[in-house]
Amino acid sequence: MKIFALWIAALVLVSAGAQAKTPGDESAGPQRTLASQKAYRECDFPKLERYLLASLNHDVEGVVVSALREVAKIKLAQPACSSDDIREKVEELVRDGSSPAVSYKAYLTAVVLASPETFVEEGNTEFATDEQFFTAIADRLERSALADAR
Repeated sequence: MKIFALWIAALVLVSAGAQAKTPGDESAGPQRTLASQKAYRECDFPKLERYLLASLNHDVEGVVVSALREVAKIKLAQPACSSDDIREKVEELVRDGSSPAVSYKAYLTAVVLASPETFVEEGNTEFATDEQFFTAIADRLERSALADAR
């Protein structure tokens, strides 16, 4: 079952057009890319929904985090796209994630789902890792909160 779920996670990533980069690659930082965003815009969300849900329910933290990133990237590419089941699962992970890191990344994903228009720049940027993506989302959220406080 675990191998099947990992295969599902890989399928989701490939279907969304994610590109892997090696750690020594000098292009491993954020990069502007239209091709990846185009792939996210064109992905068939209803077909991917059940795979995303399976990945969000997985025992391996990395699979869950990657699925959270994919959910957020799809929402940024297709703002009208929504799923009550995915939203509810993300909210559950905010409350009951397997670790504080998973709960925090689920929280960031929930914010993206609620207001994708705030994160347009991050949606148009490809990140080499899930950590870079979630750091960019957190940075944007912090800048937005500080700007609102003025």
